[in-house]
Amino acid sequence: MSGASASPHGFVTVRGRGRGYRPEQVEAYAAALSEERDAAWERAARLTVLAREMEEDLGDLEEVVEQLTAQDYEVLGEQARDLFRLVEAEAEAVRERARGAAEGLMEDARAHAAGVREAARAHA
Repeated sequence: MSGASASPHGFVTVRGRGRGYRPEQVEAYAAALSEERDAAWERAARLTVLAREMEEDLGDLEEVVEQLTAQDYEVLGEQARDLFRLVEAEAEAVRERARGAAEGLMEDARAHAAGVREAARAHA
């Protein structure tokens, strides 16, 4: 029976009864951790630079958008303008249906909550 066993990190204990680890294993493990740490720092630095660049681009784009004028669809042909008006009307109808459905759900939820409150009061 050898006195060697393994730690949770895979280090083999030596010198009987687990009093030490093989130095080459510990050094290799520490070196691997150092490499991972260095790679993580390098990646974090690259991502920081990229984030700064993207923030600058965002600022530039926000300035461009602020200077844009409202879209004028009068330059379109008559059929395109008609189609655009139809699409706007349909979008408004969809929004109205969604508002109505949301209001109905809210009413149902309020009614359910009132029922739950009443049941709780009756139970208390």
